[in-house]
Amino acid sequence: MLATLTTLIVIASIIIGITLSAVKYATDEKYKSVMSMVNEKLERVLATEELCARNVIGEVFYWLDSPEKMMESMENEIKLNNYTEGYFIAFEPYHFPQYGRWFEIYMNKIRDEHPRNISSANHDYLSKEWYAKGKESKTGFWTDPYFDDIGQNDNVCSFVMALYDKRDSIVGVFGSDLSLKWLAKELKIINAGSYHNGVFDNFYNKDYRFYTFIISRDGTFIAHPQWERVMKENVLSYIDQNDEHDMQVIADMKQGKAGNSSMVIDGLRANVYYTPLGSTNWSVAIVVPQRAFWFPALSLVGILLIITVIGMVVIYLFCRSNIRQVVSPLNALADSADEVAKGNFDAPLPDIRHKDEVCKLRDSFAAMQSSLEQYMRDLKEQTAKEAAFKYELNVAGGLQMSMIPNTFPERSDIDLYGYLKPAKSIGGDLYDYFIRDDKLFFCIGDVSGKGIPAALLMAATHYLFRITSGRENDPKRIVENMNDLLSEDNEALMFCTFFLGVLDLKTHLLKYCNAGHECPILITSEVNMIPVECNLALGLGEGFDYKSEEMQLSPGNVLLLYTDGLKEAANEELKPFEKQRIKDSLQQLVDNGQAKASEYVHHLVDDVATFVKDAPQSDDLTLMAIVIKK
Repeated sequence: MLATLTTLIVIASIIIGITLSAVKYATDEKYKSVMSMVNEKLERVLATEELCARNVIGEVFYWLDSPEKMMESMENEIKLNNYTEGYFIAFEPYHFPQYGRWFEIYMNKIRDEHPRNISSANHDYLSKEWYAKGKESKTGFWTDPYFDDIGQNDNVCSFVMALYDKRDSIVGVFGSDLSLKWLAKELKIINAGSYHNGVFDNFYNKDYRFYTFIISRDGTFIAHPQWERVMKENVLSYIDQNDEHDMQVIADMKQGKAGNSSMVIDGLRANVYYTPLGSTNWSVAIVVPQRAFWFPALSLVGILLIITVIGMVVIYLFCRSNIRQVVSPLNALADSADEVAKGNFDAPLPDIRHKDEVCKLRDSFAAMQSSLEQYMRDLKEQTAKEAAFKYELNVAGGLQMSMIPNTFPERSDIDLYGYLKPAKSIGGDLYDYFIRDDKLFFCIGDVSGKGIPAALLMAATHYLFRITSGRENDPKRIVENMNDLLSEDNEALMFCTFFLGVLDLKTHLLKYCNAGHECPILITSEVNMIPVECNLALGLGEGFDYKSEEMQLSPGNVLLLYTDGLKEAANEELKPFEKQRIKDSLQQLVDNGQAKASEYVHHLVDDVATFVKDAPQSDDLTLMAIVIKK
């Protein structure tokens, strides 16, 4: 059931994703088409107006010598053109001497019955930008919208072009007026397409309708569904001017670029489609609130989700009914399993006669019962063996630790203390000492490997130290004899790093020999490593020529020996304790004043415990400290 439901959810998610993408693409293409249709419709009207103006100027051309005929021609032509609100002809100064410097014929379709002369000193069209630009334009141009207070007393825009005489000389400028109310009427028809009827009427409020507006190059509204904004407000007032993206979109519209983008306008997140309008300097835009943009897709997704949920419920009910029929024979088998779980491996199993998966399960359970009985018998035997081995291992560990001295001499000339903590029941580290003929013989060692083999080699090393040092005073010869004996028949190549020292208790002369072990530490007012010859570890080859060394100690000096379990003690992040941390820890104790041998040892042990925290001990930890008193 879970797999089926998961599959349904995955399939539904894929379908929903594809649906959203498809609907988004279709909606995007729809509004691009609407944008194209709006632009085509507006450009067609503007092109028609331009063509009509060219036709009228062609007829005016024949009556340039007769103002009366020109006026009559204008009066006839304006009645034939549906979109044109008015015509005007502005002549060069004194073109008609009888009319003076200014002479401009104007006629409005609604307000004027006949053309009239509107020129005067107060209406100096010769200084107007449209007049100068009209003379320079060879094909004509559309002016920016303006309020015509002389002619129509309304917001208009004009198509203006130069008027030539028969000698191709400019005699004036001809213009055709187009009311912005016409643009508002056209936009109202276009915007009516954004209203919807039917069951979703409640959803299609203003936040779900697209609308169209036109702006000039400076961003002023030329046409807008809210007429009070036209020629009075700028599109920049309705966007976030701190948003660089939205400001760039408006800049592209002003520059006559085409495109579409998402932006916040009029307080709503919307998709805006924009394009330049014909030969004008205007830009027309369609604003589609994203709620309207996504509403069809989300509606379809909602329907798909409902269908998916219904399908899931049907599958659940069907599977639940079938599973109940399949698992009902398992109840008796479950009761038997409970008895087996309690330890009754002889519990009777139900008799299942029909040969199906449940019958196979019963047979498998019977085989498991038999296997469990055999396993428990084997487990008891193995547990007994492991208990005996563990006991023997603990005894061996006890015997091993008994070899390590745990009592230390109380003398006036030296203070000695040792510490060993194995990582497991038995270990491979050792330390030892004894005093003979006013000489302190001491050693520390670390056997390679772990477990019983390491313990055996450790015991042998300890024994050889005692035997050899009992009759020999030279550290070099003691170590060489031990090495030769441990190297015999050492096919496993196990070895022991070893440091041996002989301290004359009267002269404080220390003779020592190192066999691959860690450098001891000499503590005076400072903490330093004693330089030693590395030499070969014990057990790796007979006849090795070991080098012994000596140094003079003084009262108050402390000699500290340790195995690598100290510097390699690691915390939970696997960072080792390291030699520098050892020296820093001892220096801290030295700075606090003279200390006993046991204090040096336990101070390091405590620092290691603090450093590693709960990390498991990975190696044996062994230390020995010798303090020279006098």
